[in-house]
Amino acid sequence: MYFCWDAGSRGLQRRRAAGAGDAELLQTASGERHSLLLLTNRTVRSCGDNSRGQLGRRGVPRAELPEPIQALETLNVDLVSCGKEHSLAVCCKGRVFAWGAGSEGQLGIGEFKEISFVPKKITTLTGIKIIQVSCGHYHSLALSKDSQVFSWGKNSQGQLGLGKEFPSQASPQKVRSLEGIPLAQVAAGGAHSFALSLCGTSFGWGSNSAGQLALSGKNVPAQSNKPLSIGALKNLGVIYISCGYEHTAVLTQDGKVFTFGDNSSGQLGYSPTAEKRGPQLVERIDGFVSQIDCGRPRRCSSQTHFCWNLCQLCDNSSGICYKYYVILTSSSVKLLTD
Repeated sequence: MYFCWDAGSRGLQRRRAAGAGDAELLQTASGERHSLLLLTNRTVRSCGDNSRGQLGRRGVPRAELPEPIQALETLNVDLVSCGKEHSLAVCCKGRVFAWGAGSEGQLGIGEFKEISFVPKKITTLTGIKIIQVSCGHYHSLALSKDSQVFSWGKNSQGQLGLGKEFPSQASPQKVRSLEGIPLAQVAAGGAHSFALSLCGTSFGWGSNSAGQLALSGKNVPAQSNKPLSIGALKNLGVIYISCGYEHTAVLTQDGKVFTFGDNSSGQLGYSPTAEKRGPQLVERIDGFVSQIDCGRPRRCSSQTHFCWNLCQLCDNSSGICYKYYVILTSSSVKLLTD
């Protein structure tokens, strides 16, 4: 079951995904104008705009309700990720499938294809078990079980971490600067990227135009073409990183949140007029934060969202309380029950 509303609706609407049976929500992901829902039966549903093929279905310009992506139904999907107009899914065998916009190579299918309406397997990663993927605006990252990082797509700001001599890539490339480092997570933003090691060291690369890499010292560069260890995050005990368009948020082991980067719309959690640089603690959060997510703009402000250990929505008419997840897109907000 999920709850949704948008600019044209009159209040909260409660809906149930048709044909989902007893399956519950496992994970959600949102792009600029589309959303993906991964259910506990390992099927994927999509809704929103499909002008760039981001829903993974042909012949549907737009879908108001989440519908199954048939090409993924037998794959037992483990996780999904959304970029601006492209999507990735990882199946239980560690294979990666991509669909949507691909003009910058962000699909990783070996060609700069304008649109791919149906999920395609990324063959370059065949034989490599992928455990996590993250979509940026026009680039993508993948982390393998043996801690290899792969990147593909646009590289205009060094967001692939391959070096300045590399143009955009239509196939996954190994980020060799991170070889030999046991890694726990990768995160892709607008034009910047992060990786987090198992021991808590944060590595950042790509655009730093708004301070989204938290680089410090004299003559701070506007971008880095290769991963750099981020000293400003070294002693914070970082356990998770989320990247927005031009800002970044990190979650620490003691449940605190630090943000840095662009704050023109207050997306860092404090006043845009405050002159602060580098990672800043987000204050006035009551409770232990368990999850963070950075939004990306579409003719409006970026956002940073925080989720606590228990989120509930109560229906006064029935007296029933539902646990929920929040999907925030530029045009609508969807609450999805756990």
